[in-house]
Amino acid sequence: MKFGSVFNPRGVLEINYKISSMDAYQNVLYTGDEKGTLYRYQLQPDQAMIIQANQAQSKSLTKSRIDQIKVFPQANSNLLVLSDQTLFFVEEKTLKGDQISKEKVSLFALNEFSKINQFEIVIVTKKKEGFILQYNQKAGKFECLRERFLLPDIPVTITFIGNLFYFGISKKNYSVINLDDKQLQVANLIMDIGNNPYLKATDNDEILIITTNNIGIFIGKDGQMKQKSTIQIQNKSIQIITIFKQYLIVLFDNLIQVFNLLDSKPMSDIQLSSSAKCITQTSNHLFYGSSTEIIYLYQTPPEQQIQDLLKQGKVEDALQVFQQYNQNSDASKNQQLEQLKLDCGWALIRQMQFQNSLNYILQTNFEPRDFICLFPDYYYAVEKLESVNPNPSQNTISLIINKYVQEYNKGDPKKSQELKQQARDFLIEILEKKRAGLTTAQYAYSMKDKLTLLTSSQIYNQNQWHAIPCEQLLELIDFALIKAYLEALQLPKLKNFLSCNQIYCLSMYAELQAIFQNNKAIEQQQGILARFYESFNKIDLSLEVWRTIGGDSLNQQVQQEACEETTRILKQNPDKNRIFKFILWVLKKQFKTGIQIFYVSESIITPDQMLKFLDEQEMEQDLKKKLKEKYLEVLVLEKQTEEERFHTQLAYSYIDSLFNIYPKDMSPSQIDMKKNQIALEIYQSLKKFLKNPNAKYNSSSILEKKVKDSWMIGEVILLYGREKRHEEALSQLLNLGYYDWAEKYCCEYTDNLLTKLFKKYKELYFFLEGKQKERPTDQQIFLTFNQVKITINNFMKKYATHSQLNALEVLEMIPENWILADQGEDDGLFQFLNSVISHTLHQKRSTKAAFHLSDMDLLNVECLNASTKQANVRITSEKKCAVCSRSIGEKVFVVYPNAVIAHHTCIKSNTVCPQTDKDFEKYFKM
Repeated sequence: MKFGSVFNPRGVLEINYKISSMDAYQNVLYTGDEKGTLYRYQLQPDQAMIIQANQAQSKSLTKSRIDQIKVFPQANSNLLVLSDQTLFFVEEKTLKGDQISKEKVSLFALNEFSKINQFEIVIVTKKKEGFILQYNQKAGKFECLRERFLLPDIPVTITFIGNLFYFGISKKNYSVINLDDKQLQVANLIMDIGNNPYLKATDNDEILIITTNNIGIFIGKDGQMKQKSTIQIQNKSIQIITIFKQYLIVLFDNLIQVFNLLDSKPMSDIQLSSSAKCITQTSNHLFYGSSTEIIYLYQTPPEQQIQDLLKQGKVEDALQVFQQYNQNSDASKNQQLEQLKLDCGWALIRQMQFQNSLNYILQTNFEPRDFICLFPDYYYAVEKLESVNPNPSQNTISLIINKYVQEYNKGDPKKSQELKQQARDFLIEILEKKRAGLTTAQYAYSMKDKLTLLTSSQIYNQNQWHAIPCEQLLELIDFALIKAYLEALQLPKLKNFLSCNQIYCLSMYAELQAIFQNNKAIEQQQGILARFYESFNKIDLSLEVWRTIGGDSLNQQVQQEACEETTRILKQNPDKNRIFKFILWVLKKQFKTGIQIFYVSESIITPDQMLKFLDEQEMEQDLKKKLKEKYLEVLVLEKQTEEERFHTQLAYSYIDSLFNIYPKDMSPSQIDMKKNQIALEIYQSLKKFLKNPNAKYNSSSILEKKVKDSWMIGEVILLYGREKRHEEALSQLLNLGYYDWAEKYCCEYTDNLLTKLFKKYKELYFFLEGKQKERPTDQQIFLTFNQVKITINNFMKKYATHSQLNALEVLEMIPENWILADQGEDDGLFQFLNSVISHTLHQKRSTKAAFHLSDMDLLNVECLNASTKQANVRITSEKKCAVCSRSIGEKVFVVYPNAVIAHHTCIKSNTVCPQTDKDFEKYFKM
């Protein structure tokens, strides 16, 4: 027998005869031998040896082998016994038997699982005939029922269920006869009969059929396969198949196979010490007989089966046993299953199967202290564990592994070391998962919550733990993880752990610091040491380490990391003195990284302090200027400071940078920004800033001190406009001949500038006209004068009706000697007058029409108001309240202008109609 078997021997009765068949009912066991003798044993279930040899009762029935015994419960538990091709009906107490039929009988079967046909048996004779007998309880004998039916051959296996008789003929096929069919025709089943044919009814609508290669298939009485898994029986000659509770039991010569009928899964294989002949069962007991003994098989409780399997590390078998005994799904089953999975994990630890163990343990809400206490080097003090036991680490992982290696590997030190490394990696992974569970937001554990976690019954130290707060448990986990990472040299994991987590073991800093400082691997990766200091709130120590790394390393990637980490730490722990102490080397090494510090709140470092700091540092002037400019950009454009001086300083900085590239006195025609990308970017930034309506710079200061009389014409014009110095802007544009620009400039403002521009055009016209008269041969003056005339002509046509042009003022300014032509290049004045007159007439008509429409609207409203006020309502006995639909009667009521009536007690407002929600108070105010 094996540990974990469903059945185990509990009692053995030696016999002095060769057993050939057996059956049992309630507390009585019947056996038959090779010489035709029948035996009766009274069972004593309360004793370990439930079969008493001295109480055996025997009776010789024939002189031939007893082939089959079957208790017939419906016939007062008397027996049906087949011996020497004769079927006897045997009285169960006296064992006296009478022959039922004179026919030579090959096989018989009771009608199983049938309430209607439960008194029937089927008999197969040597003549290949079959017939049904029914037991008459009143007469106490069997009577023939229905006609006989012929069979193709004598079957080797039969079963009788309801009105159906199934049989199998060796090397041919399985067949069925419907006994309600008058013709009693044989119908062949499509299942292959195989080499070991066997039929067994398993319930009132299910039959097990053994086919090729001893595969068991379940079919219904309709002949269709059941939606149920097949059973794979060992490919041996089958002695007997029987049903015991939820088990299907298959008996071979020296083996018993046990299956679960519910899911067809194998439960256990029981090797027998001697050749088995027969097997039977009562409702609670199972027996099998060999040539020299009768063995009582005790059904092992499922809890014991599970424990036996766990000791062998057969966790899947243990889980299968649990599932087969716990088919219902409820809360208690889920709790038991979780406990079992944890036990499975610990069972696999015994077998040194750490990775497999992890798969089971992580499915439970396990207690991490069970595992930490196996590693005494990984916890700070015994008191921290809060164990009920004074010494929670009596059995450490080293002792467990040494014992295992001594037993299975002859004490091989290499194997021992290998297993210890696996155990440490196992601890790391299991603590990582538990930590993630305790700190993940979805679990919502409060750090002060006391946690009661699951402890296995299989653990080595059998610990009991006091419930401790989540924070204290995380302290234990963090300390163990840091030490394990260091010992295992899992530095990438340690780096990630220190970088991404809040550390809970801050009180253990001193011990961990000594370990870090003495670790040779950490000497090669100082970045991990820096992260350790930061995690334990030793910020300045961390920054010192990063500064050393960034200053000493020639590796660009390492240097970049040092700069990024320094900047990040300073931003997360903002302090003015700390920033000024540690940011300078970053600004020099990695400009783009260092400038992130400019985003620190002004409550930590004021703008003046930051600018003064940058001014005072020893660095290249270009870098210093670049840093100041970037800080001003952050301050003005991103932080959006309101102080004018910083806005103005930013503009100064842009302009000074541009004048360093292109000097102030250069001609605009000499400058090509596309040839200098740096200048182009600065210039674009300046233009964008100056055009920003939210910019608070001092435009007058910039204009007078920086850009006036420079090549920055566009910026000069923009600043003139911002200062409302339009006359100067227009004068400069006209002097430069930028007539279109001047007109566009006028259209961008609302100060009637087009009228002023026309005035300047007129002055320019007369000025050039005088010049031309003075020097009639000067070609340049002639061309300029013609250009001005064309410009004025086009201006008058284009802006005649523009809102920024006062037509009356322009008319007064037009000289009397200007030609009024309706065609040609001098048609501007004509077009201007035509447009002005037409536009003025249109405005006059529109104004008059609007006046009359407004007057009509006023009359309509007054008429409607008067009509509404004259509205009246006639009150009769049929008038009903608009709210409650009851008669108005003699109650106080309210009448609304739209003739709606309601009881005064029903309404919510005197002015709002309860039917339409119209507010008449607002309506009449309109």
